[in-house]
Formats: sequence, C-alpha cells, structure tokens
Amino acid sequence: MTTARIAVCQLNSTADKLLNLQIGQQLIRQAKEEQQAQIIFFPEAFDFICENKVKTVEQSESIDGHIMQTYRNLAKQYQIWLSLGGFHQKFPTDTSNRISNNHLLINSDGQIVSQYAKIHLFDVLAGAVQMKESDYVNYGMEIVSPVQTPVGKIGLGILKEVNKFKKSLKDFQQNVCVWLLEGSLKHRSLEYRFAEYARLLTELDAQILTYPSAFTKHTGEAHWEILLRARAIENQCFVVAAAQVGQHSAKRESYGHSLIVDPWGKVLLDLGLDAPVVKTIEIDLSLIKTVREKMPISQQRRRDLYSLVSTCKVPIQSEPIHWGQLTITSSQLIYQSSLSFATVNKKPVVPGHLLVSPFRCVDRFCDLTAEEISDLFTTVKHVAKIIEQHYNAKSFSIAVQDGEFAGQTVKLAHHDKNVKHWRTEEEMLAEAVQLRKLFYSSST
Repeated sequence: MTTARIAVCQLNSTADKLLNLQIGQQLIRQAKEEQQAQIIFFPEAFDFICENKVKTVEQSESIDGHIMQTYRNLAKQYQIWLSLGGFHQKFPTDTSNRISNNHLLINSDGQIVSQYAKIHLFDVLAGAVQMKESDYVNYGMEIVSPVQTPVGKIGLGILKEVNKFKKSLKDFQQNVCVWLLEGSLKHRSLEYRFAEYARLLTELDAQILTYPSAFTKHTGEAHWEILLRARAIENQCFVVAAAQVGQHSAKRESYGHSLIVDPWGKVLLDLGLDAPVVKTIEIDLSLIKTVREKMPISQQRRRDLYSLVSTCKVPIQSEPIHWGQLTITSSQLIYQSSLSFATVNKKPVVPGHLLVSPFRCVDRFCDLTAEEISDLFTTVKHVAKIIEQHYNAKSFSIAVQDGEFAGQTVKLAHHDKNVKHWRTEEEMLAEAVQLRKLFYSSST
C-alpha cells in the first residue's frame, strides 16, 4: 500500500497553554474521527507563544510534564501518530535557565519514538540590536536519522523565523542581508534554508521532510512557498510544513499558509490564513519512485568530486556485514553511520582497540570514493573522542592498513589462524553491549 492519509494543523498559539492544549485536543479528534488521518503534523510552538524569552523560559516544561504527557495520551487514545514540532523543553537538572527547542515524534501507542533538537541557532547583529539565541537555547548536537512511520519515512526538522519589530516593506528590503537570517527574542532555526540538511535526510532515505513553523509574515511572503517547493523538487520527496498564523501578541505575527508539497514541487494543500484548522489529504508515496526514475538526480551526482559529510548516526542494522572473507554480526557493532561502521575487535591489543571500516569492501584505500573517505574519518573522529573519554585516556592512535604488506588487511585478516589471543563471541558481545550505550540511548 503506497497511499497515506496525513493531516496538517494550523494554529494561532498564545501564551495560554491550557487553551492551546484544548484546541490541539479538538483538532486531533477531528483529524482522526472525521478525516481518518494516520498522522497529524503540528506547527512550531504548538505548546505556547510568549512575548519574550524570559516568559518563554518560565513557561517551558520538561518532556515528562503535563503538555507532553497529555499529547502522548491523546496519541494512544485516538491511535494516531503525532509530529510535534518546536516543543519548548526545560531540563529539571539544568539551573542555567536554558531550554531546548525540540521536534518530537509520537507513535499511536503514545511512545516518543524520535526527538530532534534544532541545530541551527542564530547569534546576529541586526542594526543596533544584538540578537543572541544561544543566550537561552541549547544547541542541538545531533542529526537524527529519518523514522519509519505508517505514512513513510520522516525526516525531522524545525523552522522558525520571527521578527522582533514590525518593519515596513521598504525597511525590510533595505535590511534584507540581516533579516533573512535573524530571529527575534524567540529565535528559531531555519532548517529549510539549509539545503544540505534536507539532502542529508533524503540520502538517509527520508520520504517526507517536515518543517514545523512559525514564520514571519514579511519573509513568508517572499520565501515561504519558494523554499519549501525547492526542497521538495531538489530532493524529490514530499514536504510537510505545518505553520502558525496570525497575530499572537502586539509584537508577533506569523505568516500561515501551511503547505504539503509533492516530489514534483506541486502544492497539494495550502491552509491560507485559517486557524485553528486541520485538514487531511491522501498522498501517494509511489510518486517518489516515479519522479526519481524519470530524473535520477541522486545517481547523477559527482560523488567523486564533492560529497556531503555528517556525524549522523543511524540505527544498528540487523543483517550481518560480509567484510571480505569475514562475517561481522550486528551484535558486534557499536556505532554505524550511513557509509561506515565501528565494531569491537577479535584480537584487541589494548582496551578500546576498535575497528572502523567502510561498509563497501575494496582492495586499497585509494579505491574508496571521496564521500566514503570523508565519512570514514568523520566516524573515526567521533568514535575516538567518545572512547577516549570512556576510558579516561589522554591520547589515542589511529592506524590505516593499506595493502598486503601493511599488516592484517581484509584479505589477510587473522591469516595466522593463531586463536590463542582471539576472544570468544560472548566476550565480544559483552564489550559491544557496553560500548554501544555510549552512542545510543539504549542498546539495540
């Protein structure tokens, strides 16, 4: 079955958290019972919108607080998935009055299956006004791998751009070099302005890119639809952007126009200026394959000349890795990126002696593509840093074995058959379980 029913909410959130929650509950009921939606996409700041950062921090809740617990219960009650973008998350143990702006994905059992903290914060000087989001918001430090859902594989993002002062169109044009990047007292990341981020998610097999938003009216009129359609066209996937709309306070106005865009760039849904409202449409995921077959952009990229590198971890695969003449089971893996993996060693020299390798097995190092080499060394750097901290070490060594006289290469691995120093499968599994916890929230 390639079709899916997805709902988009458009809100006019205020500082009244209880009222916002009641509206959200009504829209969930309507989307499920009247429109038979499988998933509902909520906009940025669905929980509340305050006038300044002090009140925003004060109103923020922990992930175990009333707001998120209520939405989890609603997801379970109505047996529906929820995409909740831009939750103002407070950390009970953090005494610095800092929060995180998180996008959470909740399944129909009420479980939080994925959580993304925005990675793009803005510290800018807009004329005489300095705007420093990092004063009160924590940077997200991780790119989250797309999540499989009943409506396809979803890549999470957050998009928000809100201006502090009302500007005339003339003033806006004169200050365009600033206003395209700035936020307000409530700065938000502009994930859809970063084409690389969208491409990375689709390289990780995302079928739907989602950009929950509370976008400023000025920049919305100029860029909102253009950029969302561009992300859909260049990545040949669906884009879902639930938005805030209208006047939230004397200082705050959002653009609205929540959109769903197909892989060809066609706008399938535009909610205009309505609020609060939820609408459901049916999308056909097979259109992704059709568009990509007719215009195979991904295959046409010159990966030998340029690449996209990230530290995005992906879930440990269940299938064994056939590495030359050897087989590495998934239970031995401690970390995995899109092109590389890290595993415990059969014959370690010292504690923390690990193997990091590309998935693709080649005879020589120079046979790897530029993208594979970049991913390999990025993975090495990430794994080495974590392992060094774990063992409280002050240094580490990296060795590249390339060629038959360089040591135990793939073809010659453990060629001596000296099993005296080999570890048992049980010993390797025990170490892998412990080290994997350093990279993943739970061992898988």
